[in-house]
Amino acid sequence: NNAVQKIRTVNVTDGTDPVITLVGPSNISLNVGDTYAELGATANDNVDGDLGGDIVVNGFVDTSVIGTYTITYDVSDAAGNLATQVIRTVTVN
Repeated sequence: NNAVQKIRTVNVTDGTDPVITLVGPSNISLNVGDTYAELGATANDNVDGDLGGDIVVNGFVDTSVIGTYTITYDVSDAAGNLATQVIRTVTVN
């Protein structure tokens, strides 16, 4: 008796979002004329590992103008999973 061959396909997917961590504080206060130095962020993924070089940083700080500025950090992994956006707020007084 010959058995009938059965084929099973198993798809392994990555459903875990990467995680962004700010370097330095999430809220920064500066005085007019101070220099703003972007401290950056790190990003890690359970499958892809270090995604720090893939972080997209948006926003700007004009230290010559009083106001509150928002810098955002975004990243996704190779599977298309998006990290929760991280925000740094910079206040120029």
